[in-house]
Amino acid sequence: MDARFFTDIGRTRTRNEDAGGVFKNHTGQVLLLICDGMGGHNAGDVASSFVTARMKERFQEENYIEDHQAENWLKSNISDINRQLYQLAHQDDENQGMGTTIVAALLYDDKAVIANVGDSRAYFVNEREFRQVTNDHTFVNHLVMAGELSKEEAARHPQRHIITKVVGSDKRLHPDIFTYETKHYDKILLTSDGLTDYVDEQVIHHVFNEEGELETIGEKLIDLALSSDVNDNVSFVIGDFGGVR
Repeated sequence: MDARFFTDIGRTRTRNEDAGGVFKNHTGQVLLLICDGMGGHNAGDVASSFVTARMKERFQEENYIEDHQAENWLKSNISDINRQLYQLAHQDDENQGMGTTIVAALLYDDKAVIANVGDSRAYFVNEREFRQVTNDHTFVNHLVMAGELSKEEAARHPQRHIITKVVGSDKRLHPDIFTYETKHYDKILLTSDGLTDYVDEQVIHHVFNEEGELETIGEKLIDLALSSDVNDNVSFVIGDFGGVR
């Protein structure tokens, strides 16, 4: 599969609290991953790097993970790594309160199994559609799902950055898991909120439709975020489903 990881520290941050990548196991199976360390917490970069490194290590040790095993693999590994991060945070005062989002995708010939915690997102993309396939664990999204806010109102809400669920904040954690058919889509995007908070979804979709090469798409999206006076790190993974089938 052709997939690329892109990251930029942004214009105002002194360190990059995002992490992620494109990882392969012994059989060449692909795992896409984005983690966004909590900027308002201590050691957000420690949390995101820790979770990314543990997920990478565990995946690279695997042989082929059958599609019926994927949900349990993601759920059990994220839950276990969460416990490790929680314990690490309570061993060192400097790390107390740290946490990270996660969005991960295990890809198959005709489907993707996706796990997420927090507000980092997964999107499926084709010429007509830019479809978010994860649910944000945020205060405002709970209001949207309850019918109390529109999506447009949520995007402008002063409390839109309050995250209700992150890796490392509680000893026990269960990620959301989604399984989707991918045959009608061309590409997948996993992204931290450093992109989607500053570049409109319609603009992102236009870039995907306008540019063909993943490297060009990624560079243009980074440039758009930076030109929007982004005050966050910007990180995302783009994958081309054409390389899976």
